[in-house]
Amino acid sequence: MQESEFSLINRLFTRTDSSRNPFTRLGIGDDASIHHLEPGMELVVSTDSSLQGVHWPDDFPLDRAADRAVCSALSDMAAMGAETLCIWLNVMAEHSRAVERMAQGAMAALKRYDVELAGGDTCRSAINALSVSVAGQLPEGTAMRRDSAVSSDNIWLAGRVGWHALGLQQWLNGRQDGAFVPCFEVITPLLQTGIKLRQAGVGCCIDISDGLLQDVGHIAFASGVGMDIEITSVPGWELLCQAVGEDSASALVAHGGEDYALLFTAPDDVSLPDKLAVCIGHCRSGKGVSLLLDGEKTDIEKAGFDHFR
Repeated sequence: MQESEFSLINRLFTRTDSSRNPFTRLGIGDDASIHHLEPGMELVVSTDSSLQGVHWPDDFPLDRAADRAVCSALSDMAAMGAETLCIWLNVMAEHSRAVERMAQGAMAALKRYDVELAGGDTCRSAINALSVSVAGQLPEGTAMRRDSAVSSDNIWLAGRVGWHALGLQQWLNGRQDGAFVPCFEVITPLLQTGIKLRQAGVGCCIDISDGLLQDVGHIAFASGVGMDIEITSVPGWELLCQAVGEDSASALVAHGGEDYALLFTAPDDVSLPDKLAVCIGHCRSGKGVSLLLDGEKTDIEKAGFDHFR
């Protein structure tokens, strides 16, 4: 007998290995969830969607695709410096087997990062897809925001950029054993790094999801500053050059998305823990973002990711 939708939900999306987060008064199983924030805390909320053929290749395993979808949504909490509280997960699937595979991946990610599933939905769809909403909290007025950079700040990067894009290229070219493929298969949200940055006094941050140049441009526009970035200073630059050459490495660093590194700005007097991040540039007065290659401005034509271009 075909398993019903509600039986699938009860079997696949219920965790028995952890207690409910105090933030949640009423969780999964009702028409809506109910939550409560402690005094002095602010709620941080984000939502994200992942679709087969857009955010992962058609031949990519559905459990790993769902794991990636959850982790990419969690990265938004890292970018704000928030403590993650819970998620709501909508699964759209071609058939019940796809629901099961995506549930396995999503629940594995939630268990790995000890995040509660507070609710969601499932439905049949022409394509496999997930929509993830995530909630976090932080002390009032402390969120790291895109509009908080100033012209005297330094620019820092925690994590790597360009590695995911090269791994995706190798996968699409049939090199599923390529050295960079694991960087595409697994997304690691820098949750604790984001909290540490906020606690250190960092006020401006973004996670690199659509490419370094495009995402840094969001900070420059929102903050009304110019930014100069030395791409040879990013972690792993030499390894990328060895793998694909300097020109391709430059394009990967500038436009390769979904590494979910944290790019942030901070004044000279902000004290950062050792090995947390590397300085890759400086803010300035004016507008726009300039990429430097060994101190010289360079033009890289290809644009970052855009869903409608």
